[in-house]
Amino acid sequence: MSRFLASLLTLCIIYPFPAYSWWETGHQVVARIAAAHLTPAARTRIARILDVPDTPEAIADALARASTWADETKNETKTGAWHYIDLALQDHKSDIPERCKDDNCAPARIRLFSEQLAGHPAHPGNTRWSQLDALRYLVHLVGDIHQPLHTISDADLGGNCESLDPPVGKAKNLHALWDGEIVNEINTSDKALAEELDSAIDELGPHREHALAEGKEDDWVWESHELALRDVYHRLHIPAEPIEFPASCAEAPAEITSLKLDIPAFYITQMKPVAREQLMKAGLRLARLLNESL
Repeated sequence: MSRFLASLLTLCIIYPFPAYSWWETGHQVVARIAAAHLTPAARTRIARILDVPDTPEAIADALARASTWADETKNETKTGAWHYIDLALQDHKSDIPERCKDDNCAPARIRLFSEQLAGHPAHPGNTRWSQLDALRYLVHLVGDIHQPLHTISDADLGGNCESLDPPVGKAKNLHALWDGEIVNEINTSDKALAEELDSAIDELGPHREHALAEGKEDDWVWESHELALRDVYHRLHIPAEPIEFPASCAEAPAEITSLKLDIPAFYITQMKPVAREQLMKAGLRLARLLNESL
């Protein structure tokens, strides 16, 4: 059984949580922000790929719908490993290639699907995917790597093995807290939250907006990894485990699985601006990738 399927089965039994990373709201927000920052040429190409009218509203709605497809189909497509990259707490940025064997990780797939959309010769592993699939994966995976717990593992499957006691909303483990409940504390409406964040982007000015969109996929992964170290593992005093990547929480260290985290309200309050900025960055960076590729 694959690492992903094994971990999924264990988690469903031990720590039930919704099936989406960033849950639906986060991914749809990222897609809507990106849609608002497309060039006319990229917008026209996306309208054709998604088979929708070339209007801002139609493209934003269609891109938001497309943003969750990769999660909805990952059991069928067996692409669960593409949604994250396991970097140990002790790793350095130079370890990213070592943690991404055979391009089976989020940053590698972002690069490959960007190249496919740009019309470059397809990677052998990408020949089964259409332009529509490439677009849907790119929209989703850029969002994934801006969820900090998709870029780190403390022998805990990116925070899936530490339970919350009491639960925070629907979140029963640390990963789910970051996937959805912190975003839900900001706004549960993807349209309203995207509009709010886009207004905040406008207030930043073009220079700051450009700076937020800069970098490549490995830069963004490492930025998220350092954020997870600082604002999740260190702040919540989670013990650092030796480097290992268990196939499921049943195989995770007892020091991790025995944790019962009581998340104080002020932690969520302090993390809401962090989540907001991650969503803004993801949307702007996705728009830049799409503009360059299309």
